[in-house]
Amino acid sequence: MSDSGMQAGGNQPANGRRAARAIITVLAVILVAFCVWAMSVYAQGGDPLAWATGSAAFQTTAEEEQLTDKDVAASQEASQTLTVTTDDVYSALASLQFDGTDVSLEADQAKVVLSADGIWVEEASSAPAPDMALACARRSAALATWASEQGVGIPNVTWICEDGAGAVRMAVTMPTNGAPATGDLATLLSAATGYGISGDAYAQLDAGDIPQFAGIAPTLPDGSAVTVDANVTSAGENLSAADVATRQKDVSSGVASVAESGSSASAPAAGSGGSASATGTQQEGQPSQSPTQEAKVRVTVTIDARADGGASSSYSVSLDPGATAYDALVATGANVNARSTALGVYVAAINGYAEKDQGGESGWKYAVNGSYPGYSAGSYTLSDGDAVTWVYVTSA
Repeated sequence: MSDSGMQAGGNQPANGRRAARAIITVLAVILVAFCVWAMSVYAQGGDPLAWATGSAAFQTTAEEEQLTDKDVAASQEASQTLTVTTDDVYSALASLQFDGTDVSLEADQAKVVLSADGIWVEEASSAPAPDMALACARRSAALATWASEQGVGIPNVTWICEDGAGAVRMAVTMPTNGAPATGDLATLLSAATGYGISGDAYAQLDAGDIPQFAGIAPTLPDGSAVTVDANVTSAGENLSAADVATRQKDVSSGVASVAESGSSASAPAAGSGGSASATGTQQEGQPSQSPTQEAKVRVTVTIDARADGGASSSYSVSLDPGATAYDALVATGANVNARSTALGVYVAAINGYAEKDQGGESGWKYAVNGSYPGYSAGSYTLSDGDAVTWVYVTSA
């Protein structure tokens, strides 16, 4: 055997020892690194052996179950939303306050309808027009404030006040968002979404600059407009205490109720001894209509503001004989801006759509049965069955 072969064979044990020492060194370094890491994890409250013991899986499951319990609790809390019932509204009416003044109503003095679209309250009042109008406005504002405090999203309160014969004296819709907590009649009505005052009540009201109608006409729960007679009638208001008391009983029980029926009441002549049905048809056992009522002029009115970016709406109104095309427009409850001129009444704006919005020649024209009269709407006397159209035009 050569020397070289002996040298190679003799080095084999040494090489093996060196390899073993290298492996041990690497393992030692790894062990030291692991120990340092493990101590760091342990110091932070963790389990460095969780991957081997399976505790990590149990820990994760426990955390997920804990989160799930929180989610369930949150869901249950969210599901327990506030609710308002009709009885709650009646209770609120019995303790209504406006700016420190008692404006309450007992349950047997009113009719309440509650829906997601709002609250409707109907009452009969024998108070003089100034007192009635102020009470109506105050109560609507106070109840709107109460509704807002319930946090259930009720958008508005509509208050309808009638006389002893069921004729609407005043209707006002008050938004629950920002309803005034103080103020006079003008302040309250300026905050309303819309309102209307009957011609008989308005004639007795020291209104000053307060318009008879303004804003969007108050509606009933079914979406139809509350009809408020804009004219001074020959019968006037029925403020008989006995008739109002009878009307209150009818209202509270839902008989001939404006709010419940979804129609405006058609009032019999004062002193007729009964209340008309909500649809205006004669009830069994009641006196027939007076000649004045039979002579009512019934017309349709269309307000077409499409040329100024608005909509077209139609109304059916009942007017006294001699009523004009302008009277019919006002009777719809639209917000009308008009002025007197040498040629008669001139309508400058309806529901905010005003002359010259679309150029110097734009504005409102009216037609009766498809024909455009050449004179003021305040001078055109209507006949039963006429169709009046107010249309916004962009040129003369």
